[in-house]
Amino acid sequence: MNLPEKNACWIFHGKGMDSFGDLNAPVEITLPRPGPGELLARVDAFAICASDVKMISMGNDYPLFKDRDFDRHPVILGHELSLTVVAAGSKIASTWPVGKRFGVQPDVYLNNERFCIGVNVPGGMAEYLLLGEEVFLSDHGSCAFPVADELSYAAVAQTEPLACVEAAFVQHSRQHMLPEGRVLIWLDEGISQPYRLDLPFVSQNITVAGSRNCFDAYVSGCRENELKYVSNLPDEVWDDMIILGNPDEAMMTQLTERLAVNGLFCWLPQSKPQDYVPMDIAKVHYNKLNLLGAADRTLSTAFSHNKYRYDYQPGGILIISGGAGTMGRIHLLRALKSPRAPANIIVLANTRSRLDRMVADFAGLVASSATQVHYLALQDSFNYKSKIREIVGEQGASDIVVSAPGIEPINNVVEFLADNGTLNLFSGTRYGQFGQLPLGRVAAANVSVIASSGSSVKDQIRVLKKIGLQEAMPDFNVAAIGGLLAAKQGVEAVKVGRFAGKVVIYPQLKSLPLLPLDELDRWDVELGEHVARRGWSREAEIMLERLYKKKCMSVTSRGSR
Repeated sequence: MNLPEKNACWIFHGKGMDSFGDLNAPVEITLPRPGPGELLARVDAFAICASDVKMISMGNDYPLFKDRDFDRHPVILGHELSLTVVAAGSKIASTWPVGKRFGVQPDVYLNNERFCIGVNVPGGMAEYLLLGEEVFLSDHGSCAFPVADELSYAAVAQTEPLACVEAAFVQHSRQHMLPEGRVLIWLDEGISQPYRLDLPFVSQNITVAGSRNCFDAYVSGCRENELKYVSNLPDEVWDDMIILGNPDEAMMTQLTERLAVNGLFCWLPQSKPQDYVPMDIAKVHYNKLNLLGAADRTLSTAFSHNKYRYDYQPGGILIISGGAGTMGRIHLLRALKSPRAPANIIVLANTRSRLDRMVADFAGLVASSATQVHYLALQDSFNYKSKIREIVGEQGASDIVVSAPGIEPINNVVEFLADNGTLNLFSGTRYGQFGQLPLGRVAAANVSVIASSGSSVKDQIRVLKKIGLQEAMPDFNVAAIGGLLAAKQGVEAVKVGRFAGKVVIYPQLKSLPLLPLDELDRWDVELGEHVARRGWSREAEIMLERLYKKKCMSVTSRGSR
């Protein structure tokens, strides 16, 4: 295959939208050739992710860009990708022949070193992408996976965001105390009831913060371990925390701030605890924390496996807060297609306009399901909380998914979570934003708080299977398309929420303008009518490619006269 010498790509210099690209255009850099374990891919499509917008807006404040010197190391964004092999190194050429289509999991680890495509290694907002050998030899196996030719480029690019939604319903946090971890037992002042720490402690590094006499009088278990006693909270980070008693709100927040990544926090209150504790939302979302508790002051109850539920309560009530955006749409579609589908779903959003679009887009799917969907906008004149209470009743919602960043999408709905319910903090936000999390209800009402960030290649493979079963419909989520030159316009559209669904960019159709799917007939009547009847598909992409080339040839022909 004859390859060009240059590769057009969008480069981000770390200082907001003005530093995305060069004078609002991609730049051309030398196209690399693959080494023995590397692969050069043609970027057939990339979908623009809200995370791309966050990276551009936040720069060094974005958690994965912390301390990056963008002047020396600018980045090519883009991690939701559909690719085709154009050249492969000698070590992998037989497995990855030229012309093979594939998708890729962007979060790659090799020897525990992170190679995140579109973050600390080049991404796919370009015509071509060089993938290093870490992609094929990662700690979790190959992060590249072949795909069927009948899948649209748009669908393959969206396996990553769909996989993030799937990963939100998978257990990621640690369920047992860490061998040789650092353990803090916080003994609140004034406890006067017996406590049973009736599980073996697998670490000898155990600190008790509180009175030794009080511990000896009221706490059984843990006697076979050597305990260190201190009077105040040490300025240290802890892998496992066990909270005995009812600390005040400020102390509870302070304790949660001392929890390590992958930490486990277990609260055994003496009396009915406060329902909510301010906690850094980003630490829950990114750090894979496990929040446990029990009202009977018994450790084994808190660790019981019946505490864990990672999918909907069948026939229950689901609230999707911040649900009118792209990821909210994916969550709604997943719930409607789930064999564990809720009986009622409430989609809550700030404004009515995008909800009205969802009503129209999902009308057929909702009509063919047994689930009732209620669309509520915060801007509407009625009291939205009264409407939610009318739907959920006194028992509350069995499941809440927070699908928008920030504190408000949590605070708007957390009070409606039912006993034994699950609060899923799907959307990431910056560190240092403290939301009211129901830690007291985790302890007293068997509530679960779960979160995840990103996905794995296994999640993407699961998405491919769900596409085959029509349980996932990525083409349904495409809202606008464009060529490489339109990528910045697409990013800006995602930033302001112009489209309810995904913006998909086709780099090989370089000068294709940004086209909303519902306005395709303005660009070409034939394509517009086809998509209006049948939706987006690989067939539509093939038609798009043919028409694009025809229009380009027409322009060239006119220019040569």
